[in-house]
Amino acid sequence: MVDLLQILNDAYNTPWLYLLIAFGYAILVALVLPIPIEIALLLPLIEGRWGYLASIGLAIAAGKTVGAWLIFWLGLNLEGSVRKWSERWRIARWFVAKAERLVGKTGYTGLYLLLSVPMMSDTIPIYVYSLFNEEGKALERNMFLIANFLAAVNRVAILAMAFVIGANLIHV
Repeated sequence: MVDLLQILNDAYNTPWLYLLIAFGYAILVALVLPIPIEIALLLPLIEGRWGYLASIGLAIAAGKTVGAWLIFWLGLNLEGSVRKWSERWRIARWFVAKAERLVGKTGYTGLYLLLSVPMMSDTIPIYVYSLFNEEGKALERNMFLIANFLAAVNRVAILAMAFVIGANLIHV
């Protein structure tokens, strides 16, 4: 974690590099990293560089969308195996049924809301909504990706708003 902060700090004043790192990091956060993406937003928030923050937010949203696309593809290819495997054990069958019901009931709105929560790990919700998508029928790929992108943008906006409100409360 300290190494990542140092890399981000070193690249911060080279915007194209920082945006590239934020984009790649967002893909990794979506795929495997349980570390929230918000650390890439700290410096521009602290310095009040709102245009830079918006650019980083868009790079993060694009990266998360690429990661979500990879997971969606993986989910479609693994869902049959997960379903077949889950039939062997009652608890696994129960879990798959509950996860499918969650995805079916909450759909894009549930995914959007979960991914909009600052400091929340994106990895688990994206995998759940991909793997338990009832053979791609509950969630359509493009809408799934749009929900991921918009949630990432919303998450940056929520964080920025919370930061500004918190900073104003401290200075009052």
